[in-house]
Amino acid sequence: MGKATCAILLSVSLFAGCVGLFFEEPSITLREIHVRQLSLNDASIVFVAEIRNPNGYALRLQSLDCTVHLDGREVGGGSLDKEVSVPASSSAPVEIPVTARFGSLGGVVKLYVTGRDLPYKIEGKALVKVGLFDRTFPFSRTGVLSPSKPGS
Repeated sequence: MGKATCAILLSVSLFAGCVGLFFEEPSITLREIHVRQLSLNDASIVFVAEIRNPNGYALRLQSLDCTVHLDGREVGGGSLDKEVSVPASSSAPVEIPVTARFGSLGGVVKLYVTGRDLPYKIEGKALVKVGLFDRTFPFSRTGVLSPSKPGS
């Protein structure tokens, strides 16, 4: 291998390593809830979240495990089904399947179906591929889901 090839490989390796040093954690915001399936004991729900990448380079969200609270009640947990690419300085939607137990839902469904705002908290950990490195970071986000009202 020539000196030029070694210098290029070294430069690329150093750059990739520096990318890992200047990493800003992505943010996760819950956007929508979709009910996929209902049974007597639980519901299969999909939470649609937005992953925002504040970095100047693309990231790959490799895994995400979370617990979801609606109206102050833990309703279930979920994991990412597949890897998601998030472009540089941009965002990408991600679907997180959650199995919710009806006993934990209480009046939450009634609030959402009647069009009332629904406070949420989503927390967990995510694994992101950054250059040559994997980064695991915890996250916790609160907010309010506002259901679409007919005609709006």
